[in-house]
Amino acid sequence: MSTVEELLDAFRQRLDVPWRPDEAAPGRVWLLWYDKAHERRVRGRLGEFRLAAEHAGKGWREIDLAPEFGAWVAGQKWFERACRAPNSLGTVLPKLEAHLVAVVRAGLAAAGPNDIVALTGAASLFGLVRTSTLIASVADAIPGRLLVTFPGTHQGGIYRLLDARDGWNYLAVPIPSSDVV
Repeated sequence: MSTVEELLDAFRQRLDVPWRPDEAAPGRVWLLWYDKAHERRVRGRLGEFRLAAEHAGKGWREIDLAPEFGAWVAGQKWFERACRAPNSLGTVLPKLEAHLVAVVRAGLAAAGPNDIVALTGAASLFGLVRTSTLIASVADAIPGRLLVTFPGTHQGGIYRLLDARDGWNYLAVPIPSSDVV
């Protein structure tokens, strides 16, 4: 698995590739994948990724999904009942997914065609919302590039979040680009 330094190098290499304005939606998604043990290191060094993007002449915006579930569920009128019957939470997860899609779409709408929108906190939604579904739901709204920080694996075109569930084959651009096991 890649270290944060190797991820930064791979990200800089990806920034050197010219952007096509007519790139299909899946090609506008970059998945920065890394060992789940590096999650805090990557999050702690996002500023270096931002600096690399800015040095390459790109804008940078961040959307952190980590606090979204807690804030969303705490704001619901049924919150107290859900605390007493947590098994009922599964019935409202489609509403959470719709909320997250709206949050990400709003962040993408504020970005321009030369901007990278860094989407962090995907691991915090594990078991609640599939990252693959969220990405597919917003891909058509990406004006520049969507960089998803992805603690998991990429092998043979298959991504696995936190190495713990069936993977999905998505046409995103993997960073680093080679499979490393």
